Amino acid sequence: MSVSDRDLAAFQQHGRTATLMVNLEGNFVQTDEYHKFRDRVFAVVEAREARLDAGRFEQKGAALIGAAGCGKTRMAEEVIEEYHALVDASGPRKFGNRIVSTIVPGRATVGETLKAIISALIGTAFVANRKDDYLTNVLINYMKEAGVVAIHLDEAQDVGRYKTSDSIEAFSKRFRNLTQNKEWPICLIITATTEGRALINHDPTLTRRLRPIEIRPITFANDAIVLRKTISNLLHDAKIGDPGLLAQNEFIRILIHASVGRFGVAIEMAIEAIGECYADGSDIIDMGYF
Repeated sequence: MSVSDRDLAAFQQHGRTATLMVNLEGNFVQTDEYHKFRDRVFAVVEAREARLDAGRFEQKGAALIGAAGCGKTRMAEEVIEEYHALVDASGPRKFGNRIVSTIVPGRATVGETLKAIISALIGTAFVANRKDDYLTNVLINYMKEAGVVAIHLDEAQDVGRYKTSDSIEAFSKRFRNLTQNKEWPICLIITATTEGRALINHDPTLTRRLRPIEIRPITFANDAIVLRKTISNLLHDAKIGDPGLLAQNEFIRILIHASVGRFGVAIEMAIEAIGECYADGSDIIDMGYF
């Protein structure tokens, strides 16, 4: 099959646009909520080291709650990556130095969630069909061997196949007990949509240990400055000019409204617009690309 020069050029442009957008997606903004969550995670994992050294087994955790698309998962990824970098720079820990992260499978049972964590730890699918107590013991042994200090459960609102009080209690009890296991207690880190409050609030002890941080919807009054700066930086990185669009308050209000107050979605929309502008071969963005 013959390929025209025009088709080849268009195809190559798609590749360049995709590369640009992937690079832009690598940008991360450290918001106030990020700093609060980061400080909480670092505080509890470092407290774990001190508590275990003193012979105290009960550990705490952190929780980040917010609407889908607000940036919870990305925040957790950045916090975990930074923690590992800091530990590597500051030296070994007596009681571990690794945070393992997994996505809670949709409508997952306790056993399915335990197997998902084990799979993340060993780097391959763990498919053994065993009872929850057996899986918990396997997980504890793997965590101790790997030096795991904390488990991060992403999309934790998906726990429980039937979302009954009993199924939620089974989850909260199982993971609360992991934070006080006598052989290898760990910290628990949860990110979830607002539906995840049911899991956290079901057990007062778990609520107290996690002290949830909630990401509020962004507003023009509180977030216009950081939103403008972030998009301006994206345009600069893409070498796309702004004819004054970002200076228009109405544009920022429209973007916040279109994203339903979710910072991550607003930035995603901006990157999509920049990608379309770049694909058109234009070096100036305008409202039409949004």
